[in-house]
Amino acid sequence: MFGFNYKRIQKEEIVMHQGVFHREIGLFEGIALIVAGTIGAGVLGVPYAVAQVGSFIGLFYLLFLGVIMLGFNLLIGEIAVRTKGEFQMVGLAKKYLGTWGEVTMTLLVYFVMFGILNVYIIGEGQSLSQLFGGDPNTWGIIFWGVATFLVYTGMRVLKVIDFFLSLIILAVIIFISLVSVPHVETINFTYHNFTSFLLPFGVILFAYSGSGAVLESHSLLKNDKKKFKLAILISSLICIVVYILFTLTVLGVTGKATTEIATIGLGQKIGSYLFWFGNIFAALAMGMGFLAHALMFRHSLSWDYKFSKPLATLVACGVPLILFVAGFRKFIVMIDIVGGVFLTTESLLLLLIYWKAKQVGDLPTGKYKLHHVVLLSGLLVLALLVGGVYSVVKLF
Repeated sequence: MFGFNYKRIQKEEIVMHQGVFHREIGLFEGIALIVAGTIGAGVLGVPYAVAQVGSFIGLFYLLFLGVIMLGFNLLIGEIAVRTKGEFQMVGLAKKYLGTWGEVTMTLLVYFVMFGILNVYIIGEGQSLSQLFGGDPNTWGIIFWGVATFLVYTGMRVLKVIDFFLSLIILAVIIFISLVSVPHVETINFTYHNFTSFLLPFGVILFAYSGSGAVLESHSLLKNDKKKFKLAILISSLICIVVYILFTLTVLGVTGKATTEIATIGLGQKIGSYLFWFGNIFAALAMGMGFLAHALMFRHSLSWDYKFSKPLATLVACGVPLILFVAGFRKFIVMIDIVGGVFLTTESLLLLLIYWKAKQVGDLPTGKYKLHHVVLLSGLLVLALLVGGVYSVVKLF
């Protein structure tokens, strides 16, 4: 996802992969890898965003953005298939767009990372406050201190733990949804607010973003293009179904009272057992998410800019804390900014990379063939521009 020293990163990523997979993986592992890299903290905020506009508009967003992001992931997959060697987004930008693309993508990726880590601090503080009482901001800073220490020490097994925890998160989301179904009230589905139609865009785009996981999956499935394409299709459909199931269930239970972190309001409505289970789940999910992203960021700074370990840790973890202390403490607002502004811009840049790779890519696509790419690209550009402009305007 990061960096300039690609050969070194490539070597390190293979070592990490071997902690989870063998040198080559099967279809199931490829699907699991993309699902695990897509479903994260964003799923906890989607129900709140949908609650602001109602179930009908929310369902439209989850289906429409889910389908076009499925198509987008297929386009990302074709970039990887057409490119000789293994690259993440910055490497692809450098190869196909030159220095300006490399610099722009690097800035976007780093801004996204700072935003994501800030989101985890906010969410963790709120979840811990629900569990143990006290001020959410204080808990956020306490969590940051413990997490930063763990990032500095390294946690070599984190890649393995994070992968399997991500799959557990998927199972827990499904479990919470099924347990909550008997408490659904149909009246909560009757509310609609068309005046705020574009409001959920950034949050839902954030939740569906998994380009890095698609590229990582290709590095392990590159010898079977048919399986790679199938893995993208199935994993994207799984994410769509899970988001719809979880969002509509939460909305059916809590309605307009849906909280920014869905499990908080769900637990308050259903009872103490789900309150504790849901908030412990949210705290663990966001805690592991922070550790995984911060450690990846620290490694990137060490590889790319030769930062010392203490300095790399300070930058990776310190900037999100500065944002938090400076007042960026709204969970949904930060997700919306990251998704609606930075991820939108990043996606548009990746579309430009796709068309460049289609013209001058190193390798033929073989069995990896896509249809109606002009139509898909047009829909993506339209959706991203409209949603992105709205997100920028909303900031002012």
